[in-house]
Amino acid sequence: MIHRVDGILRMWGPVILVVLAVLYYGSYLNNGLNLGGEGGTTAVIAMRLMEGQRPIVDTFLGYNVLWFYPITWLFSITGPDYLAMRAFFFAVCLCTALVAFVTVRKTTGSGLLALGTGVMLILIPGMLFRNYMGLMGVANQWALVSAFLLPVIGFRQRVLLIGGAGAVLGLTFLIRIEIGLFMLLIVIGLLLLNVFRPGRSWVVGVKESLVGGSLGLLALVLVHLPFASDAHTRGYAPQFYGQYTSFVGLMKWELQKQMEPMLAKPSPPQRVEKSEKPAVAIQQIETVSTTQEAGGRRLRPEVDEIFSGSKPRDRFFAAAIYLPVLVSLAMVIGATITFLVAWLQGSAKLWNESLIVLVLTGCALTLFPQYFFFRPDTPHISEFMVPFLPAIVVTTFLILRRAKSRFGYLMGAAVLALSALQIWVHFGHAWPKESAGTIAARKNGPAEFVALNNVRVKLRPQNAEALAGLQSAIVDHSSPKDWVVCFPYSPTINFMTDRPSYLWDLYTDNTMAGPDFDSFHIALLKRNNPAAVVIDHRAINNNEASRFPNWAPQFYAYLKENYRFGGEYLGNEVFLRKDAPQP
Repeated sequence: MIHRVDGILRMWGPVILVVLAVLYYGSYLNNGLNLGGEGGTTAVIAMRLMEGQRPIVDTFLGYNVLWFYPITWLFSITGPDYLAMRAFFFAVCLCTALVAFVTVRKTTGSGLLALGTGVMLILIPGMLFRNYMGLMGVANQWALVSAFLLPVIGFRQRVLLIGGAGAVLGLTFLIRIEIGLFMLLIVIGLLLLNVFRPGRSWVVGVKESLVGGSLGLLALVLVHLPFASDAHTRGYAPQFYGQYTSFVGLMKWELQKQMEPMLAKPSPPQRVEKSEKPAVAIQQIETVSTTQEAGGRRLRPEVDEIFSGSKPRDRFFAAAIYLPVLVSLAMVIGATITFLVAWLQGSAKLWNESLIVLVLTGCALTLFPQYFFFRPDTPHISEFMVPFLPAIVVTTFLILRRAKSRFGYLMGAAVLALSALQIWVHFGHAWPKESAGTIAARKNGPAEFVALNNVRVKLRPQNAEALAGLQSAIVDHSSPKDWVVCFPYSPTINFMTDRPSYLWDLYTDNTMAGPDFDSFHIALLKRNNPAAVVIDHRAINNNEASRFPNWAPQFYAYLKENYRFGGEYLGNEVFLRKDAPQP
């Protein structure tokens, strides 16, 4: 009976996932609005690109061009449309779950496990408007396992699949360069290891790797070709190509910056206390019960908070950060030992299985630095877990299938328990959090807030009323061509009021501002004369040093002296130009 059900799910699992996604995501498509979210940035930059601004030169991207161009193509059909953009990213979530389904089905042969994995990824898809991250992880898992580790008909199919993996890698580079660099290391490793596959001549392996690698490189170049051509035509080719060489140095600098607090003498943990200007979240903001302040950066909670956190959410949060370190370490060490044993014994099947675990885990770990070193919060943890969950499921299955002795059963039981703990911690931490992209967004409502660019969302009544006031304060005192600037990071305000920003980079905080921030932005303020300036008083890095007036006091003082106060809405102060148009 189980085998029959499993066979049905192998075939019809994708249909079930599509129906589930439509019902699940449709139930909260228009719930919630995050003023400081990635959606606002993506929409504003997409609109700038539609106007003809050049990537990197005229507007800062932060990511690569393919992060934004799909939204420009969408907006060219629908017009700037917030709900259409949300629907697009939910479609990306569905695609991610479907690719994960195929990967698990191919590597385990189980429809039940494949469907279960797909359901988990639909239920917790990761932070909305950043769902490319999870898709990149699972797409490379599928492409690399298919190309190098699953059975193929012959030489031609193998090299074509390797070429396809090169195309997926090219798309990855066009979305996030640093993820592409990490994936490239995995690809190079697989090309080298393919030469020594047990059970066949190394000459065949060399031929496959050379021809397949060349085809993959060609596919990577061809994927880049339209965007490179555009860069040459429009005069931003040096900046476009420069990203690829500069990112290595940037990653090294970022890692050193994030490692400094661990190398320095630890300071007593400090809580984020209430300030005179508390920020009230529209979308739930993740908090950490204790956060060390080192240069105002957001740091991880202490390990002992797993057991000593004052609230369950604090304990779950700490466990969600540190448990993947233990689980992935166990997976990598175990698979590496198994791989060496398989190589010595000449076991092609064991060689393949151990490499499947290493490839799936490695692809997931390309997203690991994002949350562990750069920004330890729920949005980044949840997107790392998207490719990590398929790796966990496949690893557990392969180990349990090989358990044939008492020791094997004990090892399998230990792995199963650890995997179950990881999944339980993930759901306990992320499921209640709107910032993980879940149905927790339905906590917003029942009041409807309507703004420009089809921002039509359900919010709590007090939040909807406050946002209506914020929108009126800006729209009623400005024209569509007037500048509106938001600090440190509220790009959704520009989108929902349909007012442009002159800021080249829409994001800044205390760790990035630099010593000349005040003088530089006061000069920009004088030159551009914006109709409105919005100051968000939230602790953007979860500590007092990161509240805007604490790290930009001169700019804030100048603003209060030269602009008139237009009201405070959900912790956002609006300052209006003294001669701004009256409603």
